[in-house]
Amino acid sequence: MSTQRSDNRQRRPGLTRRQLLKGTAVAAGGAAFGAPGLIRSAQAKRFLKPIVAGLNAKPGDPSYNSVSRIPEILKEKFDIEMEFQIHPTSTLGTDVSQLEAVQTGFIDITSNTTAQFSVFSKEFEFVDLPYAFTDWDMASRLFHSDLWKEQAAKFEQNVPVKVLPPVGAGGYRLLWNNVRPLPDPGAVQGLKFRTTRSPLSIQLIRNWGGNPTPLPWTETYNGLKSGVVNGFHVQPIWTYLFKMHEVLKYATEVKAIFAVQFQVMNINTFNAMPDDMKGPFMQAAQMAADEANAQDRSLEDEYKAKLTEAGMSIYQPSAAETRQWRSAGEAVWESHGGSIDKSVIERMVAMR
Repeated sequence: MSTQRSDNRQRRPGLTRRQLLKGTAVAAGGAAFGAPGLIRSAQAKRFLKPIVAGLNAKPGDPSYNSVSRIPEILKEKFDIEMEFQIHPTSTLGTDVSQLEAVQTGFIDITSNTTAQFSVFSKEFEFVDLPYAFTDWDMASRLFHSDLWKEQAAKFEQNVPVKVLPPVGAGGYRLLWNNVRPLPDPGAVQGLKFRTTRSPLSIQLIRNWGGNPTPLPWTETYNGLKSGVVNGFHVQPIWTYLFKMHEVLKYATEVKAIFAVQFQVMNINTFNAMPDDMKGPFMQAAQMAADEANAQDRSLEDEYKAKLTEAGMSIYQPSAAETRQWRSAGEAVWESHGGSIDKSVIERMVAMR
């Protein structure tokens, strides 16, 4: 891990942090950049260092709102002023490069699915076991559980970040493609599916008979259009907002993976906050995440309807077909679940 992290630091995005912050008002009292401070008054506190967030979501998406609402809640509830500069839709880099950038401090906050973070540390790999989640209620129990907090603390020991409260990322993923309907795994043979670099994601597609092809999210639309890949396993809201339905046709509700958006902050940025600001910041982050999860939960069916209205075909497998999807998916637990702490899996399953 230490070797990879050193290599990661060499691959900085072309845009410098100074360029990102250009135009930001000079800190009161001539405070130097990189030395964040706190202005105190009878009314409010103010953190002088602008917080740069590089997100993969679009404005209005619940996972975008879960970050953008933090400074608003800080001001409304805690009389703390903090400037957030949010760069959406992966404008600061690919999925992985933004995850690397938050570790080096090039950006302060980022988020992505738990599967993407597994290349840095494995503490949340259990979330991506196929058919682990039963519904939104279980997800909420897990997000607020001691298990999640304990795994977050372990993750922070291995990766230089502060783990922020998680949000759902559109509910269950649909298995999309632009070639043919997929009523059961037997129909998947020969199709190429975009995946993350997560071994669990790759193995799941293989178990269903597809050819996994790791591809950055930013390259997925063109990959589908050009035939580099034929489909992907993605939730409805992301399929619709990123206009992927323009290059897709068929989907199957396999309900194997409940997408979770993992949110992190550079540890040095968090530690630079005065002690009496850290608690309110984390409370505001939790409130923002709770709001986003409520919004996200209400939108899942709405975006499936939007995709249907746009001409997409969403197939509901029969009970027998569902058993085939589930059997092939759950086989991942045996082939790749052995590296995951058994007690973690047992505690997660107990939340069903």
